[in-house]
Amino acid sequence: MSGLSRALERELVLAEGADLARRGEYEAAVALLEPDSAGDPARLDLLARVHAQAGDLAAADAAWAAVLELQPDDSAATAGRRVIAKVHSGRLRRRPIRRYLLTAGAVVLVGGAIAGGIVLTTRPSPPPAVIAAKPDDGLRAELDRLHSAQSRDATAAQERQEKLKKLAKALAAPGVVTKTGADTVAVTFDRSLFSPNAITPNEAGRTALTDWAKVLKGQSVRVTVVGHGVAVPGGPASGGSNVSLARASAAARMLAGASGLPLAAFAVSSADQGSDPAASRTVTLEVRPNGA
Repeated sequence: MSGLSRALERELVLAEGADLARRGEYEAAVALLEPDSAGDPARLDLLARVHAQAGDLAAADAAWAAVLELQPDDSAATAGRRVIAKVHSGRLRRRPIRRYLLTAGAVVLVGGAIAGGIVLTTRPSPPPAVIAAKPDDGLRAELDRLHSAQSRDATAAQERQEKLKKLAKALAAPGVVTKTGADTVAVTFDRSLFSPNAITPNEAGRTALTDWAKVLKGQSVRVTVVGHGVAVPGGPASGGSNVSLARASAAARMLAGASGLPLAAFAVSSADQGSDPAASRTVTLEVRPNGA
């Protein structure tokens, strides 16, 4: 499964978990969120809030503790644990805990589990009649907002993936391989473009670059040209090299001239030094749609 597919699946799980909690289906929400939650602060934060809403303070505290192991400065998790500690110490009366942690009573929820986390902050309680009349309004509003945000994120991710797939198809040509990533289309050439130690393309390289550049005509894209090279005796083994940057610059000028795109549409970069001289006499391309 690609990184983008995993990210999309994660967003959908979070949105579904928030929706289950909003409907009061806490066990189902926990069963959905708990697997694979280790190492995911957003998933652990939402899991903590679901446990707190269901009244399981120990589980909520453990989930927020796990968030803090990953993000020690997470203010929402710190505040959540502080409120639970007050309940355990008797400094805060133990009514149904959601009235303290998850509603507009003694505690306010601001933000979302994914867009920065929740922030718990104390304030004077409103009249009891208001709490009794609508004990879950604050929670429902927060979870509705989270669900809406996650749905928008999932839709945007899917649209971005479709746009990249369409671009990859347009960039495909003989002599190259295209591969869709999270936010770029990677283009690699199937032959060496430079002679040993050279910083300008050889005849085969010039042909390969100018032939492929035709697919760029009319495209609204930005292209990063990444130069490759090998480590030289006595030189650094990583971090790129002047030779790699010079190769990238030469290829970028050739691509701009052959495609009709302005040189400003091209950026240059250097890859780490390779170990195979033949395989390193090339450039690779990272193509992004404008506006992405």
